[in-house]
Amino acid sequence: MAIEIRTPITQSWTVSTYVPNEREGQILGCSQAHYAAGGVFGETLRTRAKRQGLTWLVRTETELLYSRSDGSIGAFYPDVLLAPGVELDDHEPYAIRTVGRPPSLVVEITSSKTARKDIGPKRAAYAEMGVTEYLTFDPRPRKRLELHGYRLLGQGLYREIPPAPEGGLWLSTISLRVEAEPPAQALRGPLLRLITREGERLLHGDEEAEARDAAERARNEAERERYAAELDRDEAERKRNAAERERDAERQARLAAEAENARLRELLDRARQDPR
Repeated sequence: MAIEIRTPITQSWTVSTYVPNEREGQILGCSQAHYAAGGVFGETLRTRAKRQGLTWLVRTETELLYSRSDGSIGAFYPDVLLAPGVELDDHEPYAIRTVGRPPSLVVEITSSKTARKDIGPKRAAYAEMGVTEYLTFDPRPRKRLELHGYRLLGQGLYREIPPAPEGGLWLSTISLRVEAEPPAQALRGPLLRLITREGERLLHGDEEAEARDAAERARNEAERERYAAELDRDEAERKRNAAERERDAERQARLAAEAENARLRELLDRARQDPR
């Protein structure tokens, strides 16, 4: 069912919904699963941008500054934000007024401490500041991979993104589908998977490393097999050469024996002709 989040329309990017400022280093998730889900998702986006030659600013747990309607400056630390076409020094916060526009995509990994805020006032604030798509994911086991997405329809108006027929949610900001996946390893938390329109499931960083290692092992094995084949060929060539030398020696010995026999026959014939 579509959900609309309406907030009062103020001037562009100005937020009237009050949310207390977050602080750098503030413990928001309290679990490794929380941080891993956001970090892996952000790294997958960076890898995608690099391989596709896209100018995507992707940040994880970085400061996002926005203007409030009362004239103060608000600060969030979203788990992931993405802004296409934006280049910003790593030491600079993402200040909407300075950059000139809000991020296109924001992702919050919710927890027992942040869930109410993430799907309540914080969601309303993101709608007001003009974030095109907002994604929330709850990695807690009892939440059963709860994933929600919201798309901006107008200033201050979000509508929930409907589930895709293939599963997960299509994100128009990055032209990729996102799915929540159960843990692939024991004692690990669930992660978010990105999938292309062609159905390619983008690998996570550790999966990329495993794939590279597997490819390297395959190359090394192929090299060992090639080297072994070369040794086998060399050994076969050595045996052929030895056999050829042996045949030559036998032929030379046979010719020498035939020559010696001919010489002896000639001497015998001479002795018979001259009894002296």
